[in-house]
Amino acid sequence: MKKVLLLLAILTVIYFAGCTDDEIVKPPYYNTPAMSKTTDAFAYTLTAEYFTSTAGYDVTFTSDSLAYSLIISSYFSGIGNLDVKDSSGAILYSEILQGNKVISFTQTDLGIPKIIHIDFDHFTGSINFALAKSNSN
Repeated sequence: MKKVLLLLAILTVIYFAGCTDDEIVKPPYYNTPAMSKTTDAFAYTLTAEYFTSTAGYDVTFTSDSLAYSLIISSYFSGIGNLDVKDSSGAILYSEILQGNKVISFTQTDLGIPKIIHIDFDHFTGSINFALAKSNSN
């Protein structure tokens, strides 16, 4: 009986001695933006940890009647910027991507989007942005 208890104690010590505090492996979608676009619609989503990037997306819209939706959640740090520009480069909409926020609105008569520019500097959090042609014509 003493041999069994001794063996059990040795195995327990070996088991716990072998435990390490490994770094948690993030899912593969971290720091990988997902973007979808069609005529008159654009969607962008990102779950990030200390993400730094600059990207521009050409979009095709046929109307200046637009519906915007922006959700930033689980914000922890860093900053980003989102600009929606027309074909001349004029900014139709701009938003600082910092802090948790929910924004949704429609706008008309400011111009037709051609480029969406998004950049991040050490951003940690989740962002979902959607832009679509509004049916309120």
